[in-house]
Amino acid sequence: MRLHRFITDCDLAQSLVTITDAATLHQWQKVLRLKTGDRVILCDGKSMECEATIESLEAKHGRLTLENVHDVLTEPARHVTLYCSVLKRENFEWVVQKCTELGVKEIVPIIAERTVKTGLKMERLRVIAKEAAEQSGRGIIPEISEPMDFDVALKEAKKNALNIFFHTATEKNKAQGTMNTIGLWIGPEGGWSEKEVQLAQEHDFQMSSLGKLVLRAETAAVVACARQFLEHID
Repeated sequence: MRLHRFITDCDLAQSLVTITDAATLHQWQKVLRLKTGDRVILCDGKSMECEATIESLEAKHGRLTLENVHDVLTEPARHVTLYCSVLKRENFEWVVQKCTELGVKEIVPIIAERTVKTGLKMERLRVIAKEAAEQSGRGIIPEISEPMDFDVALKEAKKNALNIFFHTATEKNKAQGTMNTIGLWIGPEGGWSEKEVQLAQEHDFQMSSLGKLVLRAETAAVVACARQFLEHID
């Protein structure tokens, strides 16, 4: 039987830990109906995990004993940062969920020239990322930054060994690199402006497309991320 997985901030070096997070306790008691003696997997959010046995479970805290602490073997080695233009709230939430499941380590919402919707709920996005990371067996929760202007994101992206800029006007359809630190750039529904494309080129971004068909922005984000992981399985 597959054990339920939870990412917490607990110290896995201890043999006994206390969980006080209200949302986690509510899920254990009211949703999953866990009880004393049940076992779960705990992750520390830093790529370590262990098996844990519930010793006591009360309204405001639960105590668990830990054993078999080890590295999370499912976490992808490739560090992919998704720079995605802000979309309609439900579409961007879907991008966060699916790209977390695929293995993205950072998500940067971009305010581009043609961005229309900007009303993201950051706390909800982080909850979605946490739940998706737990469901998919990951060891960390992707970092989701506050929305930033395109120009600011360009400077932030200098940390990447390679930045791939997806633009429908380019004929290149190969969006792959051998580097382990990659940035993927997805524009808004209206596409990148000419100025943004020029700036990306000036920053030596690799220009690429996702084929001849025009994809919705949220679809393009997931397809671009999937290529990076599924074509190079660790």
